Amino acid sequence: MTKQAKRRLIPFIVLVAAAGVLAAVIFGPNKTKPASSENAAPAAEVTPETKKPVQDENTTVSAETTPVYKPIVEEQMPAAPVAGKLSLLLYKDDATPAPLGTLTDPATAKMEVEFTRAGAGIHSIRFSDIFETVDGKLAWNKYRSGVGEQPPIDDLYLLSTTHELSYNTEQGVQTADISVLGASQITINGELLHLTSPTVWNVTGTGSFEATVVDESANAVAKVTRVWTLDESYGLHLNQRVQNLSSSKLDVEWLQYGPPSLRVDRSRYMDRRRFRFGWELSDEYDPNQAAPIQSSDFLYEYADAAKVGSEPLWPTTETTEDGLKLSWFASTNRYFAIAVFPNISDDGDGSRLLKSTVQVITAQTVGVDEQEFILTALWAPKTSIAPNTTLDLTMGVYAGPLKRSILDNNQPYVSLSMRGMVLYQMSSMCAICTFQWLADFLAMVLTTLDQHVVFDWGLAIVLLVLIVRTLLHPITKKSQINMQRFGKVMQKLKPEIDKLKSKYPNDPKKVQSEQMALMQKHGVNPFQMLGCLPMFLQMPIWVALYALLYFMFDIRQEPAFFGVFQMFGEWSFLADLSASDHFFGAFEEPKQFLMWNMTGINLLPILMGVIFFIQQKYMSPQTGSAMTPEQQSQQKIMRIMMVVLFPVMLYSAPSGLTLYILTSSTVGILESRHIRKHVDQMDLSPKAARVDAGGKRGKPKDKQGRAWADAMEARRKKVKNKASKRSFKKKD
Repeated sequence: MTKQAKRRLIPFIVLVAAAGVLAAVIFGPNKTKPASSENAAPAAEVTPETKKPVQDENTTVSAETTPVYKPIVEEQMPAAPVAGKLSLLLYKDDATPAPLGTLTDPATAKMEVEFTRAGAGIHSIRFSDIFETVDGKLAWNKYRSGVGEQPPIDDLYLLSTTHELSYNTEQGVQTADISVLGASQITINGELLHLTSPTVWNVTGTGSFEATVVDESANAVAKVTRVWTLDESYGLHLNQRVQNLSSSKLDVEWLQYGPPSLRVDRSRYMDRRRFRFGWELSDEYDPNQAAPIQSSDFLYEYADAAKVGSEPLWPTTETTEDGLKLSWFASTNRYFAIAVFPNISDDGDGSRLLKSTVQVITAQTVGVDEQEFILTALWAPKTSIAPNTTLDLTMGVYAGPLKRSILDNNQPYVSLSMRGMVLYQMSSMCAICTFQWLADFLAMVLTTLDQHVVFDWGLAIVLLVLIVRTLLHPITKKSQINMQRFGKVMQKLKPEIDKLKSKYPNDPKKVQSEQMALMQKHGVNPFQMLGCLPMFLQMPIWVALYALLYFMFDIRQEPAFFGVFQMFGEWSFLADLSASDHFFGAFEEPKQFLMWNMTGINLLPILMGVIFFIQQKYMSPQTGSAMTPEQQSQQKIMRIMMVVLFPVMLYSAPSGLTLYILTSSTVGILESRHIRKHVDQMDLSPKAARVDAGGKRGKPKDKQGRAWADAMEARRKKVKNKASKRSFKKKD
């Protein structure tokens, strides 16, 4: 080839190459700038009117390496300073994230946790071995044993799910899904970025999400990661971090949703949803952190939490003054809880405080009527993140039943004293009369009887009745004997009492005074009867047992007497000792009647009223003729309360409680019959009081008799003093 040809060819090749490059730039794939959240619709936020968390002086930023997750961009650009306004990358992927756990095999997983990109949170938590109703439990047990078709998933208990929240914007009312424990917002260098929108989260694996913050130059400023893992029981672990990808220091404020209010139990007798706190004593009282985590004397009933308004749930003026430090926070209902706690090891090692993750807890009531619920928000302390370092916001989550065997024996619940979430207490206003200590003791006794003696909860309750009645038998026997003696004395004194009524027809106080003197003369007093004492001694047990059987998860949906009634066409009678007995079956939907949430037609409360009537007729002494009209009226009211009002009040109570009271009353009648046979062989004739040499009646030897005599003596002196004062005034 000649030189002249080469000279012509080389420029032609260069020209073709340049044209190719230009065509590639013009017609090739566009190198688009990542879409940002700047133009997206604003996401819903919890924005209670409360003080923003202040920076904790003890909070440190961990200088850890970047977690090994799938990066959002293939090539990591060198760190650059923050330039201009911040925004979040948006993703168009609408695939449903894969769940953790399973519902088909309880041996593999206790629950199934479904996720949502909305806030990178939990869409729903449903248990695989806990059921909504007894019928659902029976159906699933049959299916898992190889009989019948698979029952509906709705028969499995749904602990919590995503809520829809409405909010106002410039474009009008918008709605957004608020996930359980989802991310709400992050503020970086004073700029607020919403995290509730599903488009800002990229799914990087099962339970793994990440969001990227960019500046106006499309430089990555920060990465937010949330990774959920599930243990073999009811525990979740939320590994969440904020990584500074820039060369500038970032001031970060983090906000996420906390445990929401849970659902009300279907067979509820009352609404006992609560918000609970675990806290550590101040350094002044416990400098070495030797005391266990406390949880008593500080809780919110649902109604109280709904009224807090702009005030935070934590800290309060009281907790700040006492220097209390937050350890865990839980939302509970009758049987279940969702709680967040510090990131400590399975051995219980690590900090017991949430101070670096949660500084302020606020609440907001949303929805109306039956759709009303309470959202809680967890505000982290304001923290500065140095370049190439990470803020760790990791926490543990418990989402399961309030079961003592789990919380008493498994870590980290033991180290955090999360057993305190189990509260056998009907109301915070009635904490004293609920006898928490007695309920705990009865729980141990019943559990021991069920697991090691009779192996059935119904029989354990019956055996507990026999134990209590045996312990009270000496008092009951003495009471029965004294009641019979008192009745015979009053029958003998009836003619004299009638004379007193004729002598003082218009002076009932005088009749009563003379009657008391007459009774003392014959050596008898009402204090010796002790008629209601055995019942009063059992009342604390009834109250404590009421609270125990209402809240004790172990007895939930447990049948009585080995499920013998369920052998007759799956009869629902006594199929669940924590609910009403449902003698005539259970309603598909609860029916509200006055103050009761009726779930079926019940038999045990009616039988209890009949037994009370027989008991009063059989055990009450025949003393009506010796009583004043006021006393007879009071006794009649008491009988009506026992026979009618008491069973009505307990109509929707747990059948385990009505079974206890019914059994106790029946055993009491049999016991009274036995005692009466013994009494019939005794000499119960009235004996006159002892008289000394001076003609004065001596005091009885028994304590009740001495108390009666002292009371009569004090009354006589009082009457004598009044008479002397009147005579003195007449002389003047």
